Amino acid sequence: MNRDTDKRHIGSLIRIVRKAAGLSQMALAERVGISYQQIQKYEKGVSEISVSRLPQIARALNIPLSRFVLDEGRMMISEAVSPYGALSDNEIELLKFFRRIKDKKLKDGFLIAIKSIAELSGKRDKKG
Repeated sequence: MNRDTDKRHIGSLIRIVRKAAGLSQMALAERVGISYQQIQKYEKGVSEISVSRLPQIARALNIPLSRFVLDEGRMMISEAVSPYGALSDNEIELLKFFRRIKDKKLKDGFLIAIKSIAELSGKRDKKG
């Protein structure tokens, strides 16, 4: 990965974790003590995050700093990215609500319902 790719990946991770935590850019910015515009620049990969700023953002998001940096200085985003690529806003929201369900039977029922919907959607797509 190159420097620009690293900035985009770190920014993407910040966005994903922020949204999963239910924080706005403004709320995260207030926790870090910077402008929401700067958070936007970080999330878009426009601005590089300084070594001193990254721990502040990690603390504000309540995640370990190691979540950003592993393996020869490259950031680790596997926990926030699926094998299919970065999570969309809808997928992040779905995961956030799913994690709020405490009852195991309700969670299991929800998964069964989603699987059924996905199977029906796949069948419908094949019919064209």
